[in-house]
Amino acid sequence: MESKSTAVLVIDDESEIRMVLERVISREGYKVFLAKDYDSGIEIISNQKIDVVISDIVMNGKNGLEVAKEIRKINENIPVILMTGNPDLTTAEEAVRNRAFDYISKPIRRTNILEVLEKAKKEKENRDKHSESLLKSETENTKLAQRAKDLYLQNYNILNATSDCVITLDQELKFSSMNQSALNSFGYTEDEIIGKHFNILIPTDKEIFYMEKVAQLLKRKKKRQIARISHSDLQSKNGEVRTYDISICYYDIEGQTYYTGIARDITNKLLISEKLIDAERRAFLSTLASSIGHEINNSLTAIQGHIEIAKLPDSTDPIRQKAIQITWGQLIKLKTLTNNLLQLGKPGESVKKPSEQINLNESVESVIDVFQKTSRLKNCQIHFKPDPQSILIESNQDQLSLLLSNIMLNSADATGNRGNITINVHVRNHHPIVSILDDGIGMDEEVIRKIYQPYFTTKGIGKGTGLGMFVAKEIADQYGIRIEIESEPNSGTEFRLIFPDKV
Repeated sequence: MESKSTAVLVIDDESEIRMVLERVISREGYKVFLAKDYDSGIEIISNQKIDVVISDIVMNGKNGLEVAKEIRKINENIPVILMTGNPDLTTAEEAVRNRAFDYISKPIRRTNILEVLEKAKKEKENRDKHSESLLKSETENTKLAQRAKDLYLQNYNILNATSDCVITLDQELKFSSMNQSALNSFGYTEDEIIGKHFNILIPTDKEIFYMEKVAQLLKRKKKRQIARISHSDLQSKNGEVRTYDISICYYDIEGQTYYTGIARDITNKLLISEKLIDAERRAFLSTLASSIGHEINNSLTAIQGHIEIAKLPDSTDPIRQKAIQITWGQLIKLKTLTNNLLQLGKPGESVKKPSEQINLNESVESVIDVFQKTSRLKNCQIHFKPDPQSILIESNQDQLSLLLSNIMLNSADATGNRGNITINVHVRNHHPIVSILDDGIGMDEEVIRKIYQPYFTTKGIGKGTGLGMFVAKEIADQYGIRIEIESEPNSGTEFRLIFPDKV
């Protein structure tokens, strides 16, 4: 049974023939429409979905050949089968010219008409599929064309809206295109620069160096990498040289290689950066000079005053001994300051002093002994708890002494030089540890976060340089010592120096 969706239009001015064809065709499952002439047939085609047309050639009014011609205008996919009672070469030729699907003679046999109709139905299906494919292809092509147009406009707008210079070179390194920012930056018009070699933008004194660098980049071409060139000097038409950061990629179009680069002008950024660095350097030096100047003057004033007292004719031996003790203490203070300054000027692994095997108990005790023999910590109560066993570490005695001294001085200052400092040496999880605990004013989280900055201090001018903890951290980092800080405001502070595994 044929598909009921296949509709057949029969056009013939003889009603008997129309009825016979309807009876034969409808029995095969076709949906049949009948028309007596050209006009009624065209009206049906205009209002109904017709798949195949069977039309007599000789009819009153317009004939079947004109039916075929008109149907081609309406829908060229509809096959037209023409019938005639008087076949001849002229009508057959005319039928072919009007692209009739088939041409059959009367009287029409049932098997003949059904066979032709089946072929026409399949032809209609094939034509419809082909038309649908063409339509889909045309729609996709239209969409792709529109999308390409939109992308082109989008890229064009982006390229001309950005302040960066976008430049494309061909495989001969000649300018293929430039966005408006590039033209404005280098002072050229398109006519002046398109087709010129890119070395027109290279300062004369750097041309050899830059061309060698370009040659190196071209050797990397097969790796398909994006090349980046920092701080490149390029010259505009008027001779002005500015600095750019450049990113370059390459691609092939129809066998031709192109290079597109984005050049960002960083001249002003570098100037601003230099000014900021200079301002920060000046602020640092000003703060440092003020603090160090006051520290040195305070020590020199104390030394000078006590020496003058000791030189008086009526000075007693106890007075002279006190003067010597205070002078010695101030000299130790100045020595510590000098060591901090030297360490500040030479930070990093490159100046790390050789390590040696050190007894940690003895090293800490020697630092405490120096402080107890001076006036620097004379009002602090130092409680030392060494480990019962000898603890050997790999470090440098001078650097370790400076590290311990700076932390102990920080703890003493936190107590106003009148508090308790407990120093404990022990081992935890195979790591030697020195704990320095004070009962001073403590620190909040912000102070702990800034404590290692090279000129940060909570003390007033003349009471601290802000170098001690910075230097302590530098030394600790050099020798793999981790510093832990546990502190709260008004609850004291504990510094823990955690050394690498025991030797």
